[in-house]
Amino acid sequence: MGIQRLTHKIFSSISYISASQLLLCFLILLCVKVTAGSYGDRSYIFMKCVSNCGNKNCTSQSKFLSAQPWYLTVLQWSCKDECRYQCMWKTVDAFHKDGLSVPQFHGKWPFVRLFGIQEPASVLFSVLNGLAHLRILSYRKQVSPKVPLYYIWHLYALVAFNAWFWSTVFHTKDTDFTEKMDYFCAFSVVLSNCYAVLCRLYGTSPVRRPLIFAALVIALYTYHIYYLAFVHFDYGYNMQVNIFFELLDFPPLLWIFDAHSMWHAGTIPVCYLWYSFVIEDGLNMQLELGDDKDKKTV
Repeated sequence: MGIQRLTHKIFSSISYISASQLLLCFLILLCVKVTAGSYGDRSYIFMKCVSNCGNKNCTSQSKFLSAQPWYLTVLQWSCKDECRYQCMWKTVDAFHKDGLSVPQFHGKWPFVRLFGIQEPASVLFSVLNGLAHLRILSYRKQVSPKVPLYYIWHLYALVAFNAWFWSTVFHTKDTDFTEKMDYFCAFSVVLSNCYAVLCRLYGTSPVRRPLIFAALVIALYTYHIYYLAFVHFDYGYNMQVNIFFELLDFPPLLWIFDAHSMWHAGTIPVCYLWYSFVIEDGLNMQLELGDDKDKKTV
């Protein structure tokens, strides 16, 4: 209760904080080091449960696989993963009985597994976000290929679609590989957006101009991948990038919908509006070029 009162006081006083104070708080947050552990997976009851489960159920791989549903096998749920999942809920129940708040495990809230899918809501919204980029087909129908950014927006759509594909895979089953692919591809969308904006602001003629922009973006992306893959996979970096999107973090509603999944849901209409702008901008550029090619309007 003391923590709740403190949190209430903090949020009630935000309106009195100046812009400079908020900036200072943000700079301090940038210096915070984040670890992969969470209160739930570091609790005694969780660690003891996982240990007992492993000793009891994970001594025979063939026995475990024979009793495992096919969809869990397809999604590569190991015996250790299964122990962690079952012990997670036992730990949540223990915390609830003691009047404690819902803990996180390995940096994540507990979610109800649906046919082996770890985060059903985030998976659903990631799929819908990916499908939203099919709006590029409307762009193709309405805008002439002669428009300077015609192929650049196609490239952006492919990059974004790929990123949401890996977001879907990552939220389906969290592994070291799927986590890295989700982070890497998410950053590729940011850079492809920057590339498109640079080309829109400064033009694509002469040809060397977009090539220079592309070289800068590729160099930055290559360094980013190299640093996270071979130097240090910094969880704090991801927190810093997304901190303003998920300040109102909360335990999942119905053990399915958390702040992160709702953020994914919120980007779906934004994607539609973004492509509406891209189409209108393309049509305006088409008029400036004097291209009266028969294109349907929105």
